[in-house]
Amino acid sequence: MTEDLHDLEALLADPRQIQGNILQPFDGRHQAFLFLSFASNRTGARAWLAGAADRVDCTADVLEARDGTHIPSGRSLMSVSLTATGLTMLHPEVASDLVPFEAFWKGPLGNRLDDKGQITSTPALLGDIGDSDPTRWVVGGVRRPPVDAMLTMAADDEETLLSRALDEQALAGEAGLSVMPIAAHGADGPRAQVGNVVRNADEKPIEHFGFVEGISNPGVRGVDGAAAGTPDVAAGEFVLGLVGERRPQTLGQRPTPAAWMRGGSFQVFRRLRQDVAGWWDKMEKLSDETTSPEEIAARAVGRRLDGTPLATPGSGDNDFTYADDPDGERTPLYAHIRKMNPRRDEMFRERSHKLLRRGIPYGPPMDRRVPDTAERGMLFNAYMASIEDQFEFLQRCWANDPEFPSSTIAKFDLEPGAAEGRVDGMDPVIGYSAEAAHRRHGESVKGVPPLAFGGFVTTTGSVYAFVPSRAALRLLAANQSLDP
Repeated sequence: MTEDLHDLEALLADPRQIQGNILQPFDGRHQAFLFLSFASNRTGARAWLAGAADRVDCTADVLEARDGTHIPSGRSLMSVSLTATGLTMLHPEVASDLVPFEAFWKGPLGNRLDDKGQITSTPALLGDIGDSDPTRWVVGGVRRPPVDAMLTMAADDEETLLSRALDEQALAGEAGLSVMPIAAHGADGPRAQVGNVVRNADEKPIEHFGFVEGISNPGVRGVDGAAAGTPDVAAGEFVLGLVGERRPQTLGQRPTPAAWMRGGSFQVFRRLRQDVAGWWDKMEKLSDETTSPEEIAARAVGRRLDGTPLATPGSGDNDFTYADDPDGERTPLYAHIRKMNPRRDEMFRERSHKLLRRGIPYGPPMDRRVPDTAERGMLFNAYMASIEDQFEFLQRCWANDPEFPSSTIAKFDLEPGAAEGRVDGMDPVIGYSAEAAHRRHGESVKGVPPLAFGGFVTTTGSVYAFVPSRAALRLLAANQSLDP
């Protein structure tokens, strides 16, 4: 066993060990997610995982398969991830390795402590209340079976994707595992949640509100494919066991991963329903004769529909900061891109909070002129080395904090008092609604502008998973202890 673990460490630099979609995105016009329950069948689960380990695509496979951002016709790509319940079903002895990674170990429904040390829950920390309450979720919720494993698949044509999903569903069933129904594709179709790329008139990928998507994903140092103007972030911020960014003592140290966890990454999946008609109705109501709904929406996001930033005129899609706009006159302090990416690492330490986002829309696009009631939204899918420091931090400490970014600016302000006590508002895209913000923050949000509230994105499912290296998948499928 010691020799196997030593080999795993030696293979970290091999691109055939780190699963695909982490350092190199699958891309593909269509993606599907299958959610499996092991149904307390350890033998079947191990047998299934042994086969799946041979079918996953790793970083090198993705690079070989893709033609630019396209997957060849008839080809599909797949990764496998496991939740805390799935990992401990396969190997109970790994529980002690997982406990230090508190958010992952306790999952999207777990009990947690808030900033005051009081007992709360993960949904409460993240703002999953009201319509986003876990009792309403279609995957990972309190009224649903626990997810033990998740398959992420991609292809450029839907027929290939659905065929792959059906094949994987059949293989799981043959092993005695249960595939949870999420979305219907007819009696003979897969139980997968499918997403499809939506494009604007210029053929750029967009999300359902209409904004160009995926512009500011960070680059990974040493990995090709970073967008121009994005910072190169150390690979250890996304893959366990690799070197991460230098962290100040105030951020604390992350847990040391067990040998079998090295080369893996934490995956956060969120099924987010978007109220497109409600979003544009709000923009219409806030517009006037001199300011169009599109301009109001641009202030909410910080970019125009085509992705052009409101920051310094003439700047590129990512080559800008807010240094010359301290009071948010061009890009409001509450704008989505300013909340999520304040672009001043020495102040906000944002390199330690970056995510690799690989999400895709689901549901049909909507014509704003002819609103409908079809369900649509975003299948948020992101990879990181720390769920607490990255995904949860962004949602809890930035998106839903009405005093951010001014609360941080005030600590570093060259003119003391300029930002102190200023209330900026919620993230208008993913932050609290006005009702939820008042319930959570009370009178402190009274002066927040109407645009600086969210409420048009509803959580309808959530899974925290771990994406092991290919070598680790084989170890987890074996009938022997992972204890060194």
